[in-house]
Amino acid sequence: MTRDEAQPAWVIIVDLGFSDYEKLNREQRVWFNVEPLTTGGLWDHYVNYGADKNSDTIDDLEYLNFHSVANQLRDFNRKYFPNGVPEGPDARQDEFDKFPENQLLKDIDEMDDKFWKISDNLEKTLLEHINQTGIGK
Repeated sequence: MTRDEAQPAWVIIVDLGFSDYEKLNREQRVWFNVEPLTTGGLWDHYVNYGADKNSDTIDDLEYLNFHSVANQLRDFNRKYFPNGVPEGPDARQDEFDKFPENQLLKDIDEMDDKFWKISDNLEKTLLEHINQTGIGK
């Protein structure tokens, strides 16, 4: 199954994820949390609502054996959110504003550069997950 063929299932999962996240099963949750990374990258995760489920996203990356990406998120969290990742993009932006802009931009560039080098593999693994579990049907 291709991503295009799985699109109707993706729409259902997105609707469920945003309306009642806790009703997602593990396989659906992995897709819900990891798909946005494959299209928007790690920085996008933090400036949008993805980081509201940051700890689950880290778990889901581990589930797919993408420990290096999970560790990138952990390292970024330790540096910028030592008291935990705040909920909501505005709250995260308030934390980012406490750091020198040039430092933040350098760290974002480094984080995304590392991520985009392996993002094709993550996308391939996610598609395998979708096909193996049957959640794309």
